[in-house]
Amino acid sequence: MIQRKIFSNKNKSLKKILFFFTFILFFFIIFFFIILNSTQVFFEIPAFKDSFYIFPDDKGGTKVRNTDKKVLHLNQKQNQIIEIPNDPMLEYSIQIFASNNLDLVKKKLDSIRNNKDSIIKNDKLNRKDLYIVAFDHNLGNEYLLVYKDFLSRKSALDYCLQYLNFLPNCLIVNVQNLD
Repeated sequence: MIQRKIFSNKNKSLKKILFFFTFILFFFIIFFFIILNSTQVFFEIPAFKDSFYIFPDDKGGTKVRNTDKKVLHLNQKQNQIIEIPNDPMLEYSIQIFASNNLDLVKKKLDSIRNNKDSIIKNDKLNRKDLYIVAFDHNLGNEYLLVYKDFLSRKSALDYCLQYLNFLPNCLIVNVQNLD
């Protein structure tokens, strides 16, 4: 005798077809919303035209009094006018020494010229190429002892690195821009 299934399960195939159809329908709905609506702008950020930071007028804290005082130079007379023979033809020079006290700069110049400075004794400095220049700023005067005159900053730096071994750092000063 031929065996046959008496109870067939037709619902399984119907469920598979229904599931497959639902999946395809869901895929088309997503495809429709994503692809066809992709030309629309989702949101737009307007350009920010205000300032990014706001600094308050009153920042709080304790107010500092006497900010206009020149406390660093109380020992100097403000009306003191000192004549320094500057060579107006100097352009770029090498700074040897700097101080706000002109007497210290003159002592340093005298010690170098008299060959008494122990640091500079071994180097061959032409003592005639030393100049004192004044740098005037809002705290007073700064006096610089400079060496030689160069046409460019690079040539002054090359000379300093090659011949002036006693200087820890080569400071090149544009003498024309000190005023």
